[in-house]
Amino acid sequence: MDTFDWTSIPGALPILADGMLITLEITATAILVGILWGTLLALARLSGNRPLAWLAAAYVNLFRAVPLVMVILWFYLIVPTLLQRWLGVSQSSDIRMLSALVAFALFESAYYAEIIRAGVQSVPKGQVDAAFALGMPYHLTMRLVVLPQAFRNMLPLLLTQAIILFQDTSLV
Repeated sequence: MDTFDWTSIPGALPILADGMLITLEITATAILVGILWGTLLALARLSGNRPLAWLAAAYVNLFRAVPLVMVILWFYLIVPTLLQRWLGVSQSSDIRMLSALVAFALFESAYYAEIIRAGVQSVPKGQVDAAFALGMPYHLTMRLVVLPQAFRNMLPLLLTQAIILFQDTSLV
């Protein structure tokens, strides 16, 4: 016997659709910014510049050690104040969505940095040596030889992290 009242579902569909749009916006933004910033962090961690590698490692370890709920809370309290002070945004404007976008993008970039770093390290050293033997500079070697192979190797992990991110947006 069915005891659930299904009559409330059609009226809630517009609200659910709005929630899905917000979820997809946060997910897409965090994936794009996270992969871009995460790639830069991963390359910084792999660089021979010790202070740069140390700063990137500190960033990644900090964000991976702190729970996401805490990061969201920090950015909910900090980002509005900074935007109001630096950009002159009025106090009456609602910047909760921007706070959530910044929090998720910076948090996810730490995880993407580790995935990308592992992907770069998975490319055989012979590929890099061959590119250098052809006279390619470091930035071209990374862009044309290493990163395409690394992204193919890490695609399953990137998709898994995107699914986790999609689920985590429920915290907002």
